Amino acid sequence: MRNWLRYFGIVLICSISTTFVYGQLSAIKGRVTDDKLNDPVPFVNIGIKDRNIGTFSDTNGNYVLELPAGEYELIISSVGFDRLVRKIAVDGKKSYELNFQIHNISQELSTVVVSASKYAQRIQESVSSIEVIKPAIIQNTNAQSIDKALEHLPGVTIMDNEPQIRAGSGFSSGLGSRVMILVDEIPLLRGDAGRPDWTLMPVHEVDQVEVVKGASSVVYGSSALSGAINVRTAWPKEDPETKVSVFGGLYSKPERKYATPWSSDLNPVQYGLSLSHSQKFSAIDFIGNITFNNDPGYIGATPEEAIKDSTQSTTGTYNRYLKISFNTRVRSKKVDGLHYGLNGTFMYNQSGVCFFWFNADTGLYRPFPGALSNYKVTTFYADPYVKYFGKKGSNHSFKNRIFFNNTNATNNQSNRSLTLYNEYQYQKKFSSLGDLTVVAGIMNTYSYAFGRVFSGQLNADSTTSGDIDGTYVSENFAVFGQVEKKFWKRLNILAGFRYEYFQLTDQKRHKTVFRAGLNLQATKATYIRASFGQGYRFPSIGERYITTNSGGFGFYPNPGLIPEDSYNAELGLKQMFKIGTVKAIFDIAAFYEHYDNYIEFNFGIWGRSPDFNKNMGFKFFNTGPAQIYGVDASLAGQGDITKNLSFTFLLGYTYAVPQAQDTGYVYYKDKKTWLSYNTTSSDVTDDILKYRIQHVAKGDLDVTFKRLSLGVTGKYYSYIRNIDRFFIDYDRPGYFNTGITKYREENHTGTFIMDARVSVTVRSFKFAAIVNNLLNKEFSLRPATIEPPRVTTLQIIYHI
Repeated sequence: MRNWLRYFGIVLICSISTTFVYGQLSAIKGRVTDDKLNDPVPFVNIGIKDRNIGTFSDTNGNYVLELPAGEYELIISSVGFDRLVRKIAVDGKKSYELNFQIHNISQELSTVVVSASKYAQRIQESVSSIEVIKPAIIQNTNAQSIDKALEHLPGVTIMDNEPQIRAGSGFSSGLGSRVMILVDEIPLLRGDAGRPDWTLMPVHEVDQVEVVKGASSVVYGSSALSGAINVRTAWPKEDPETKVSVFGGLYSKPERKYATPWSSDLNPVQYGLSLSHSQKFSAIDFIGNITFNNDPGYIGATPEEAIKDSTQSTTGTYNRYLKISFNTRVRSKKVDGLHYGLNGTFMYNQSGVCFFWFNADTGLYRPFPGALSNYKVTTFYADPYVKYFGKKGSNHSFKNRIFFNNTNATNNQSNRSLTLYNEYQYQKKFSSLGDLTVVAGIMNTYSYAFGRVFSGQLNADSTTSGDIDGTYVSENFAVFGQVEKKFWKRLNILAGFRYEYFQLTDQKRHKTVFRAGLNLQATKATYIRASFGQGYRFPSIGERYITTNSGGFGFYPNPGLIPEDSYNAELGLKQMFKIGTVKAIFDIAAFYEHYDNYIEFNFGIWGRSPDFNKNMGFKFFNTGPAQIYGVDASLAGQGDITKNLSFTFLLGYTYAVPQAQDTGYVYYKDKKTWLSYNTTSSDVTDDILKYRIQHVAKGDLDVTFKRLSLGVTGKYYSYIRNIDRFFIDYDRPGYFNTGITKYREENHTGTFIMDARVSVTVRSFKFAAIVNNLLNKEFSLRPATIEPPRVTTLQIIYHI
């Protein structure tokens, strides 16, 4: 590890100290803006024709270029904009001011992403499959967290707060995510549990959300086995803006009225308030937001007669929080191209979370005894950073994140964690080498976890961690590099690597993974891509050492859990077309993923108490090899029917076949029990993995007439064929009697859900009505957990 640090230190010093010296130079300064909105355009390449000289505009659109005396032909180019050419003559003495306005081409061609390769590129030129959520979707659907917005994307499913991309993972209570969650390219998974905190993530100050499908470990490291979700926050525009948003939502009574968990005539009402302000000062950019939300939930309390343990919760589900977010950026007046600042979010959150329903009839909207936990969480992250845009086209960034969490919880789940993330990244585009782009960097993540929930040990009765506290420290160090080159202005070829070192307690592992891909522009509007990438995921502290049990439910430790690794291959086509006034993009991809030492969540009897009801719980195991293959397709576009009538649409379908490859592999055994895929699965047909949705179809249509907009969303989820056999075998009186067997027999055809919305804009106000689960369908994505009934929301947004 010291050799790697020494080597990278040399690279860092050399890259920063590299200069190009002329005798006498003229400084050309200026700004690049959008010709319609007059907004600054960052990362624009200002180059010299036939010469290896050039620079990039900074995040505020400003640039500086030094040239000796002579005549030059400047070429101004950026992804998503028309190319601009300007001639200039300089005398080598004076300074010149030269501003550029560039034209933004059609919307589908101007979508620029950074998540696939860590630098800006047009979405159709990426070697990876990428989906993008724009802020309009978040606002129009009143999504109060990013996971709610993600539910509109093809190929992405949120099951019990857990992200799944192309069926790459099942149910694991959020522990050990195979999808890397990031905010501004910095991971935001809790260091103790590898779990996303959707509520903490910014949602009102988002520029766009980028979802990369397929193995992304070379780019983002462990936890990116099946993809990555990157939330890119926004920056202020030229004019100051203040926005106030308020909403109130009413839960409808469930489809089964007799199962309604609230006794009063007034249905539960959720409400929230958000205040945002963004402004540019002389050399400082600022954007801030404060949000308060209160959701009383739709799950009531466990019936009093069923509560037999004083430790069991007597509340239903709920979620309320206060959150403050901010982004700051200082543009140095002394050093051109130098930016620095601090971004962050602070939140206090109270919630009640239900794991299983009481029964599948009258208790559908009530928790099983002991299956609800209460949490009080104080958490924050702070991101100090420095960026430098060099005059010769090189970019340097030093990103950091301090992520702290303190949780007070019932069921022996209280804990504290601290994660420190540091990354240096160097980036340069070599125009003289045929648009060769190089990205290299070094990263380190330190995680500390403390709490009874991480004791990793059981009491004498083998049911709980008792009064034992666990303290664990993990460290993850990485070096990465990537090159991408364009040939003949049509073919992009990419190759990259990542070396990772992990340490948790006395266990040390290291691994090097690789990726490669190409993107060919076959015609003016046809792009063919192919990619291959390896992945590697080290188990989180929570997966190995989580230990808690109360009221009959628990999580049991497995300190012997080892890392899982994978590879992913994909072949895709992106076709852009125009029919009349309709502009659209069709994308289709065939994918294959292979996993070794696949980690799965298993529900069973792990305790050894004489009381059966104190032995049930979850435990993680390496279950052997697995594979997932399928097809992912989407169609997105926009069009004008008349001058004042326009529409946008999005359609998507994903078919996945997730299979166990060695169904007889025994991953756990003792004197009485031998566990394998065959012995723990409720349905072994086609060897389908547990808790997987094989067919997902989604569609969204939005029609706008002047200031009036109407929208409708449809989502189809196929039936989950295979779950833990334990749920079926013990679904009887005196044991784990949830009624799930009968429920699955009666509901095995999949679920179609519709949402609708209408809004009108009056001057600075926008009034909207949003209905989720319009038909008030009763449905369950994860077995023994019911999804919300219809929610009708009124929203008002005021722009000051």
